[in-house]
Amino acid sequence: MKLRVWALPAMAALLLLTGCDQLTPGTASVVNGTRITTDEVKDVAEAQCVAAEEAAQAGSTTATAMSRVNQQSLFLLIDAELSKQYAEDEGLKPSKGLAQAFFSDFEASLAKLPEKSRTVLEDLFRDWAESRAVLVQAGSDATGQQPSEKNVEQLLNAGLEARAAWAQKADIETDPRYAPGEDGLPGGGDSSVSEAGSDFAKGAGAEQPDPEWVGGLPASQKCG
Repeated sequence: MKLRVWALPAMAALLLLTGCDQLTPGTASVVNGTRITTDEVKDVAEAQCVAAEEAAQAGSTTATAMSRVNQQSLFLLIDAELSKQYAEDEGLKPSKGLAQAFFSDFEASLAKLPEKSRTVLEDLFRDWAESRAVLVQAGSDATGQQPSEKNVEQLLNAGLEARAAWAQKADIETDPRYAPGEDGLPGGGDSSVSEAGSDFAKGAGAEQPDPEWVGGLPASQKCG
């Protein structure tokens, strides 16, 4: 009995250290109660790698560490979810025409991809395009200016500022493997629980990994 009593606080401490008490298995991030799964991140990351391979054949891209691709993929998913929630809270109704205009920048490139990757990225970038349209509408409301070709970027920046203020109260919990920062967004922290001692570990933790280091990774740990 004494052993079991001792073990309970030790197990609780271990759970706190690992973060296993916060996120259910298969969860990459939770954004204000909305779950983004590791499978969703994996699908987006794999699709981006397919796109990177297509670009590599044309000589227009370089290899990227898979860890960075995963972080970028999760960031895009979180960003779109935040804009969706922001629009609902603020009663924003983005222009469908503007959302389509943002998405059209990607259509030609996406059309060249295999069906599975194309479908995943089309869904992702349609959500992303709608999130940009939400931010432009937020900027329009904040400045009193109607969107036009000349002021879209200005309104987008104003919308980003407005959403940032709203997001101060956002609750984002992210799996440590995606190196979240204090705000919960991936890539802003360190995915390692220990200090990087080896050259390999330092390369993995660098904000902009050295291309030579990326090139030395096994094929399964990089794309492009």
